Amino acid sequence: AILPLGTMEQQGHHLPVGTTTLVLDAIARRVGDALPGSVYLLPTMPLGTSGLPMNAPGTIALGWETLAGVLRDLVGSLLAQGIRQVAVLVGLGNVSSGTAWPVDNFIAKTAVRQLNYDHPDLQVIWAQPFGVAGKELRSIFQTAGEEVHAGEVVASVMLHLFSELVKGRGKDHVPVVGEEYLNYASFSALCPGGVWGYPSLASAEKGARAVEVTVRCTTEYITRTFGQLASMRG
Repeated sequence: AILPLGTMEQQGHHLPVGTTTLVLDAIARRVGDALPGSVYLLPTMPLGTSGLPMNAPGTIALGWETLAGVLRDLVGSLLAQGIRQVAVLVGLGNVSSGTAWPVDNFIAKTAVRQLNYDHPDLQVIWAQPFGVAGKELRSIFQTAGEEVHAGEVVASVMLHLFSELVKGRGKDHVPVVGEEYLNYASFSALCPGGVWGYPSLASAEKGARAVEVTVRCTTEYITRTFGQLASMRG
């Protein structure tokens, strides 16, 4: 099964608040089609945890305890039906996020780990599509390594998938400090307009290439990881 967890949060003035959920849903559907065998694609959850303060326009979020409980309940329902491999797509991530620490819906990592501990016959993994495809995405986008939120990468993908929802290219903004300062100050304080990146460089052509690469890398990651887990567990 594939369980996509989206978010509803401010994405600058050029992108809708449901950007992460819209893009994640499109990617999850393509990954589900590309994976071998029978795949149960769950509806993309539009609400998750958010790193933005609740006064950021449009942002609606669940508490981490709530989201962890939702994950436990949903995976428990799948397990009761005999589904023992679940890939949780934890938001989109970003090009520099990799696969060790989630950028979106951070509690999902802890929930996934606990589910594996509690159910030895279950294999639950998590992945963030842009993080998994990071190396290849950096060859497409000029500023991929500097993007944290609503920049060139996600704006390009939106122009490709949902151009009618994009209002202009957005205003570029990158703080003078690094991402580590998100540990000490709110995102809204560092990026009042809701953008950390360069949306002015976005294009639909780049977005089309990015979707293709992201789907392929995510599909390969899921297949490879379940294969390795099966081998480790004998």
